[in-house]
Amino acid sequence: MRRAVVIEINEIPIRLLDWFAADNPKSTIAHLLNTAAVGSTTIHDDPPRGLYPSQSWATLSTGMPFAKHQVYWYGDPKPVDFPLYWQAVAEHRSVGVFGPLHSSPLTTFTEPGYRFFVPDVFSDDADVLPDSLSGLQKFNLRMTQENGRAVSSSAPILDYLDGLRALPGSGIRPATLARLGRLASQVASGRASRERLRTAQFLLLADAFEAQLKQMHPDLAVFFTNHVAAAMHRYWPASFPNDWAEPPNGPAWIARFSDEIPAALRALDRFLGRMLHWCTSHDRSLILISSMGQVGGGEVIQGGDRSLIVKDPRRFADALGVPRSVEIRSSMVPHLTFNFSDDVAAAAEQHRLEQIEIERCQLLVDRSGTAVTVTYLLDDAGDQITIDGTAAPVSAVGLQWAAVSEHRAGVHDPLGTIIAANAPNASVPASEIDVRQVAPAILAMLDVPALPHHDEPTIRLA
Repeated sequence: MRRAVVIEINEIPIRLLDWFAADNPKSTIAHLLNTAAVGSTTIHDDPPRGLYPSQSWATLSTGMPFAKHQVYWYGDPKPVDFPLYWQAVAEHRSVGVFGPLHSSPLTTFTEPGYRFFVPDVFSDDADVLPDSLSGLQKFNLRMTQENGRAVSSSAPILDYLDGLRALPGSGIRPATLARLGRLASQVASGRASRERLRTAQFLLLADAFEAQLKQMHPDLAVFFTNHVAAAMHRYWPASFPNDWAEPPNGPAWIARFSDEIPAALRALDRFLGRMLHWCTSHDRSLILISSMGQVGGGEVIQGGDRSLIVKDPRRFADALGVPRSVEIRSSMVPHLTFNFSDDVAAAAEQHRLEQIEIERCQLLVDRSGTAVTVTYLLDDAGDQITIDGTAAPVSAVGLQWAAVSEHRAGVHDPLGTIIAANAPNASVPASEIDVRQVAPAILAMLDVPALPHHDEPTIRLA
């Protein structure tokens, strides 16, 4: 058995790591690329609405294709017959979980092996293990909800600094507090964008994960981060203008935002340096994985600077006629998920919602089992909204105008990353690796019995 720390680096392709390492040859990322087993993963799913993080991570984590697991949106039911890799490991080994997608709510995970457990940011509550991390999770959930499409313009720096009051006992390092102070100063003075405050959440969560790791020593520890992907989506042309025949933004925009992706990667690199040192000192493998990647060169979304978002999900559900007895699950803006008692009720509601007409707006409706997810595209609405012929102020139906960041350039791509460091017997071929191999390879590394639906992996991560 080989114990391991797995860092899930959402949507980061090998190309981005190579680019960063070329400019930072003494970085941990450069060291990993030069010394570890390195490869590219690829995902063969072809879901109807395109590749999406909750779908691609479900494929990686279960080792099954989308056609089998049917998880696309964050609120879709998790397949009982296809456990997530860390869930399967927790039946046999000790496990620490920190934010991987599909890890909420905590109450649904009853495996005996968990030593610490902080669910993903789509949790509807702040239940965590141990309880001392509940303040951190409340802060994490609040910041995620407020900053969905753009970091809030309502005193975001004060929000972040005020949140530090909830963190005693979470393991936040003094160096991180100092770094957050510098970041707050940079944002306040305009030397860095507000969007860089997303990295602040990563810094806090990384410290708390590291503290739990050192205290609990689980056989498998899993940490998820999205902060680099968020920067890539918004600022890809600032770092890779040549991906377009004509850069979609001018020299002034490129100069202003050219350090956004590098800054996110520097934060990741410092964390990886600490993780590699700890893994080397404690005879663990360090595994980096992404379920897909991003790429530039396509159409750039240049939206407005404000959008209507659902501020009160219950009021919006009432306006759509969704029964009050239906559970509303947290989802990423601009989505809401309604959870029904059975498939029949969900299918009937899907059909009804598809008939609703919203003037100057669009409502997309998807269903997976008992979950119905609506995507509300409301950017063209004014101060009033008309639903099935009835006009009302946007606030009366639970909507609110919010500042958004609608510059979107990096788009989802099948090619992801796999790196196995401090793993003396690791074997990763040069050819692209089907992302479904990752889950069974992790189980094999930890000497956990193979699951009947997994194919035998051709890669070794030990």
